[in-house]
This record gives sequence, structure tokens and C-alpha cells, in this order.
Amino acid sequence: MRATDSRAPVFPSVLALALSLPLGLLAGCTSGSAVASVTTPTAYVATGANVANPGNTVAVVDTVTARAQKPITTGTLPTALAVTPGGNDVLVANKGVDTVSEIDVASGAVTGQVTVGLEPDAIAVTPNGDVALVANFGDNTVTPLTLPSLRVGRPIAVGRQPVAIAVSPSGSLALVSNYQDGTVTPISLPSLVAGAPVGVGLEPVDVFIAAGGTTALVANFQTSTVTPISLPGLVPAPAIGIAENPTGIAGLSATTVYVSGGDGVIPLDLLTRQPGPAIDVGTTAEGLAVAPGGSTAWVCGGDGTLVHVDLVARSVIGRVAVGNLPSAVVIAAGRSSY
Repeated sequence: MRATDSRAPVFPSVLALALSLPLGLLAGCTSGSAVASVTTPTAYVATGANVANPGNTVAVVDTVTARAQKPITTGTLPTALAVTPGGNDVLVANKGVDTVSEIDVASGAVTGQVTVGLEPDAIAVTPNGDVALVANFGDNTVTPLTLPSLRVGRPIAVGRQPVAIAVSPSGSLALVSNYQDGTVTPISLPSLVAGAPVGVGLEPVDVFIAAGGTTALVANFQTSTVTPISLPGLVPAPAIGIAENPTGIAGLSATTVYVSGGDGVIPLDLLTRQPGPAIDVGTTAEGLAVAPGGSTAWVCGGDGTLVHVDLVARSVIGRVAVGNLPSAVVIAAGRSSY
């Protein structure tokens, strides 16, 4: 999910956006796209979700040893992350300084930085790795970035206060959730043309496209619902009630996704469209990424931890202190020790 800092009402989390790829994970906490395989065990966590104490680093966690590594300084108020399809780079949206930073996974070094729109709050990468899309909360636009050059394209007007982006597995469509409007704006790819917005629920803080690319899911924070949208027709279905205010959606399966919210992670059956009982994580769940294999997840905790959850046993495996307010997490390729 996503944390709010410059808008009201305020709730304590930041959205990571989800990029749905065959090996994708998100986070969301909202924002972020993630790519990984069973041999890529590193989690990257945005820990700058609070304007009063914004921070400027991305935490790095070895998901095999469950140990925090040296954090990486990117820019003020890092709020969202995305991983390039090859797993070589992590892109970080720095909301406090209106930039996107590029982290080289192999070295842990920031190798590029570019100015985008006002208050970038979500980022996703197309499946072919040619374009990143950055949602700018402060000026109601999406900035396309050509990769790997980070060349800035012409901004695309969307709805008010865009906070999350998801890209379809086919790479033909992006969806942008507009927090203030209660809508989702479709963007045709690669033409980068925005279509008519689709109404969802109040305060849509995350959008996720499930594996297979036929269903999008929108987390509506204020109404404690998830709105399914059939693709490619963009037809919303009746909202699904979730026990807690949802903050993020992630999953690797075409039949089950997981929703963070309240103090837990809620499984959602996409065939019956029924939520299951929440898995208690012992702190507010601000967003999540499902690990390769789909049996565990890493959850951004409101207590400054990254919580490792066994989705099968429905229990907490452990916690890693990452500091500040973790707001988004993605899982990327293995790396050398920094």
C-alpha cells in the first residue's frame, strides 16, 4: 500500500505498485513491480514513508538468511520501487525530491537519477524492460522513462492523486489508480495514450493484475473493499468486502492473491471471489511481496520491520528490523555482498 504524507485523510503507509509478470511479485506496500526467480533472494524496502521523518534510504534484506544488509541512500522520501525484468536494476521513486534513482543490483550502487513529475509515488516497468512508468501524485500525471537510458518522455495526464500502477503481462496495458477520484485510468501501451477512467471504490491505494492478465484488482482503502476489473474490457465487478482497510495486493497465481491490511494478510480466492481468514502479522501490514514459489510473503510492518509470513502454515516465520516506516517491498535478483 502507500502511505500518505501530503494528502488527507492520513493513514500510515505508502503504496507500492505492482507489475504483474510471470515471475512477478509485489509489494506493494503500493508501489512497485517485482521480478524474481527461486534463486533471487534479495528484498528491497522503501523506508521513507513519513514526511515528518522522511528518511532517504532503501533497506536491503537477504531473504535466505533473513538479515538486513547495508542500506542504500537514494533520495528523500523513497516511496515506491520496481525491478527491471532482467533483475539487474531496482528503480526507486523519491517522492520528497521528485526523482527516480536506479540501483545496480550487483553492486548496490546508485548508477543513475532523473527528475520526473511532482511527488512521484508509484513506478512500474513494462515486461520487455523498455519503459518505466512513474505516477506523480502531486501533478496528476504519469511520466514515461525510456530504459536503460532513463530518458524522460512527455507526461500523461491521468486522474487526481495517482498512487499505484500495474502493467499487464502482455505489456499492452497499464492501469493507474487515482486516490482522490476513486477511479482507475487505463493507458494503452506502447502508444502511451490514456483512456477513460473506470470507477472503483473510495481511496484506491493499490492496483494489481493477476497472473494470466484477465483480472485486475483494486484495493479501496476507505471502503475496505477490493474491486475486480475484467480485462481487456475494463468492466468492474461488484466489490469484495475485506475485513480491514486494504493497503496492497500481491500474488503469483491466477487463482489466489493476498491482500495486506489491518494487522494481517488476507487470502482472496479469485474463482469464488471470497476472502479467507486473515493471517495475523502482529503489526499493521502496509504492503507485501510474495516470494518466489508463492508459499511465503514479506510484509512491510508498521513497527519498522519486514515480516516473513508462511502463507501455507498461516504463521509468522520471523521479522527483520529495517527501521523508519517501511512502505514498499520488492524482491530482486541475487547480488554480491555490498
